[in-house]
Formats: sequence, structure tokens, C-alpha cells
Amino acid sequence: METREEQVPIHAFVLGANHLTASVALRDKLLFSEEELPEFCRALLQVPGMREAVVLSTCNRSEIYGISAQPSVSRPLIEKLWGAAKGVSEDEIRNHGYFHSQGDSVRHLFRVIGSLDSMVLGEMQIFGQIKEAYRLAVEQRCVDFYLNHLFQSGIRVGKRIRSETSIHEGAVSISYAAVELAKKVLGDLKGKTVGVVGAGEMGELAAQHLHKAGAARFVFFNRTLATAEKLAADFGGELCLLADLDKRLAHCDIVVSATGAPDIVITKAQVQEAARHRGGRPIFLIDIAAPRDIDPDAGKVSNAYLFTIDDLKNVVNENVALRKESSRQALAIIDEEASRMDVWFKGLEIVPTIRNLRDKYNVIVEKEIEKWAAGQSEETRRQLESLGRSLLNKFLHHPTTRLKLLGERGEGKRASYFAGMLFALAEEEGEDGQE
Repeated sequence: METREEQVPIHAFVLGANHLTASVALRDKLLFSEEELPEFCRALLQVPGMREAVVLSTCNRSEIYGISAQPSVSRPLIEKLWGAAKGVSEDEIRNHGYFHSQGDSVRHLFRVIGSLDSMVLGEMQIFGQIKEAYRLAVEQRCVDFYLNHLFQSGIRVGKRIRSETSIHEGAVSISYAAVELAKKVLGDLKGKTVGVVGAGEMGELAAQHLHKAGAARFVFFNRTLATAEKLAADFGGELCLLADLDKRLAHCDIVVSATGAPDIVITKAQVQEAARHRGGRPIFLIDIAAPRDIDPDAGKVSNAYLFTIDDLKNVVNENVALRKESSRQALAIIDEEASRMDVWFKGLEIVPTIRNLRDKYNVIVEKEIEKWAAGQSEETRRQLESLGRSLLNKFLHHPTTRLKLLGERGEGKRASYFAGMLFALAEEEGEDGQE
């Protein structure tokens, strides 16, 4: 990997495919496991022109962030390497992916890390996934000056969005909304018993969220035990037939019903009987089936709280609206931080000229010190060296400051040309004119 000392022209880019551009099948093919990432990262650095790389690979996106002397030249070579590693044609990657360079790639990363580019707006998982991808690339020595700065800036953007907006707040899925409502009714869910009626995806998702929220025990009710066996095993739960509802309903603090049955599965009478045996403790009923599973009158039973899928959709829609409003605030943060990065990248163009300027006049200072320190004491030499360094810094302060400013304004090439002419930076050391 080349270091910043070489000061060759560089460009940031991102090549990737996500849930907006590629099918689930293609995303699955492009996905890298954690074990595969180190070798692929190192292989990327063997691509001509490539200097640094970070690979982000999740179920919804796979992306390669890179620094290259010529991204347009590196791109087809990376597509070929990626395709060969995953048994996918280069055309598939190009036709179902995207490619951004310089400022566009910076803004893309900031949108991703701020979860504005996620399948679920405001989801929190992507922030940790990007930090982990960056950590792995650092471990493999695939990251140097440029991507270090870019990803550290991106992490700062993510933290700002999390602390300055409400984009991560509020449930935006039916199953998670059910958990949030359960907390409002029952308080802390730790130690609660959950009854899941039906072995479908909706019930499983609700069980996952309830488990994360601290629910301790699960009872799975289904018409056939075989269908629900895996669910019971996954959650360490108990398995019961639907016919057992009458006997077991009273033991459940929360009941999630999602069977897809054509008729009512849980009646008002069953809820009344369960409530009678609960000694005044509330029972929280979540009906996420269509058509409904639970008798609407069950919600009229004392200490029984019934919420339907329509109730949950209303909660979700309200939270989605709040997140969309927060996304506007997040975009303002991204624009601000991306502008800083634009200035930083532009400023890099003038760095070689500034270094050449200092190197040229350092040589002059050192020669003058050698000339005047000859035959003098060590103390006098140190004083001359200190004087020389001090004068050099003072003389070069204003030229350096002005050159940096011109670089940040995007005038680096023009400034370099005139600085080279004015200070004779292209001349040989023997032509310094100090004699």
C-alpha cells in the first residue's frame, strides 16, 4: 500500500449493490462472510491503482470503498475480481449495482452510516456493521491515511445523527410496535410469559422482539405440534396444541396471535376465564392476524388489553412520519460534514507543493548553518540551528497559509503552478542562488 508521502493523485469511490438495485438472490451471491473478507481485502490492493479498501457486506448491501489513482480504470478490474470470487458475471454487478466517486462516494457513505439508505429508515444495526467493516480493514492493513480520515468522519456523522435527531426512535415494524405497546401496558417485560398462537413469520418476529425485550418464557400454540417444533426449540419454549388454550391462557402475560385461520381462534369467554384466574394481573393481547384471530369483545374484559393489527399500523405510520421528518435534519448534517470532506480532499492537492517548498528552503537553511557553524562550539551550533528553523517557519508561514487556502478553494493546480514558478521549485538543488 502506498502512503500519503508519495503524494500521487488519489480519488475516493464506492462500488456496490444494495436492496434498491439488486435482488435478494444476487445480494446473497455477492455477500462475503467474515472469514472471506480479509483475503478479499488484500486481493483488492493488488488491483493496479488501488491504494486502500474497506468492504462492507450485509444481507441488504455489499459495498467496496476504495482509494485509487484512477477509479474508472480500477472499477472493471474490481468487478472482475468480485465476480470471480462469487461466481457472478461482471455484467450482473455493473447492471445491478452503482458506482460513485469523490464527493458522491462521501455522501453515499454518510447516508449509509446515518441509516438513510437502509431498507428500514433509521435502523440502528448498520452503524455497528460499518464500524466492524472498518475495524477488519484496519486489522488487515488495507486502510491508510485517506480512508482512515473518511471513515472516522463517517462515524462522527453517525454519532451526530443519533444524538441530534430522532431518526432511530419509535417502532416502524408491526412486531416491534407490539412490543412497545406491551411495555406501555405492562412495564418491564423481564420475566413475563408469552403465548404465541400460530407458527408463522409474524408470530416468530414478535417472539424475537419480545425475547430481546426480556420476556423469559414462551409457550407456542399450534394446530399441529410438528410445525411449531423449531420455534419452540429456538426460544427454549413449551409446545402446546390449540386445544390447550383454555388451560394455558391464564399463565400468559402476553398473547400474540397470528394463525391465518378463517375464524376466531381466541374467544371473549376464553379471555374472561383466563382473567378470572390471574388475580387482577393484566393480560396483553396482540392480534396481528388477517382476518382477525381474537374476538373484538375480548378487549372489553376487565384487565384485558387488546390491540389489533390496525392499532399497530397506526403506531407504525406515526413513527414513520416522525422518522421522515428527522431524516431532513439528518440530511442537513450530512451536507455539512460532506462539505468539510470536500474541502479536505481539495486541500490535499496542494500538499506536495507545500512539502517541496519546505524541503527546498530546508536545504538552504542547513547549508547556511553548516557554513556559519564551522569551527564554532556545540552551543553556538544549536543556537544557529534554532535561529534557522525559526526564521524558516516565519518566512514560509504566509506562503503556506495562502497555498492551503487556495487548495481548499479547489485552485490547487493553479496555485501549484505559480508557486513552482515563483519559488523555482523545479530547479535543481545546486541552483538555489544562495551564493
